[in-house]
Amino acid sequence: MHTPHTAILLAAFGSRLPDASGALERMRQRAKDLYPDCRVETALTSGTVRRHKGPGSRHGQSPEEILKGLLRDGVRRLAVQSLHVIPGDEFRSLERLVGSLRGGGFERIELGRPLLGNREDIRRVAQTILTVLPGDREPGEAVLLMGHGTRGKANGAYQDLADELRALDPYVLIGALEAEPGLSTKVDELRALGAAKVHLMPLLFARGVHATRDMAGEGKNSWQAGLTRAGFACASHVKGAGEHEALAGIWLDHLREAVARLDAGPGDQA
Repeated sequence: MHTPHTAILLAAFGSRLPDASGALERMRQRAKDLYPDCRVETALTSGTVRRHKGPGSRHGQSPEEILKGLLRDGVRRLAVQSLHVIPGDEFRSLERLVGSLRGGGFERIELGRPLLGNREDIRRVAQTILTVLPGDREPGEAVLLMGHGTRGKANGAYQDLADELRALDPYVLIGALEAEPGLSTKVDELRALGAAKVHLMPLLFARGVHATRDMAGEGKNSWQAGLTRAGFACASHVKGAGEHEALAGIWLDHLREAVARLDAGPGDQA
């Protein structure tokens, strides 16, 4: 049983769109249901989104400010769960923050890995994605997932996921919005498959600007517009990954692992 000195912080990138906050709030409630004796807080790691929200809003503070506030409130054991998809820049910043606070007042602080945190996660996510594909998809229709993309080797998680998906269903592809492989590469792959129709889905935690504008928007630069110009029939499904119970469950399992490490003996802390 956990005491009032134990807390959980859920850290997501965040979005400027009000609709996106619902996914984070539902995840907070899921964590609260799992750990009713724990205080559960949320934070946004994107400074741009926090500035848009404003200092007076619930999500105007940085994760560092919230963590220091928890420390002032007497919290001594803390599990920080990343709601990012890959271990990219945002996750690494969170990881450095958690590392800097170990031994700085918290008796124990543990960080839960993102959705695609390791090879086992990638295999599990690929299998889970097949259970949340659009119900109206017909045989021979493709699904293209849009990931965000990042710099460096963390971007390789998308390729690893693409390889797993190809083995399970060659008509399920993934591309990156701000990295390679981008949309043009995916168009070539879709043509090679002979798919006439493409279902677009975001591999992003919530239905923010990237999902509603960059993927499904009516502007000429959206993925939907690009696919339409390329001659494909296109259907967009903007529900974020964190809004699918099966995918949300993977993040929650990572939280369970982090909380279990909190309960481990002092010599077991990584």
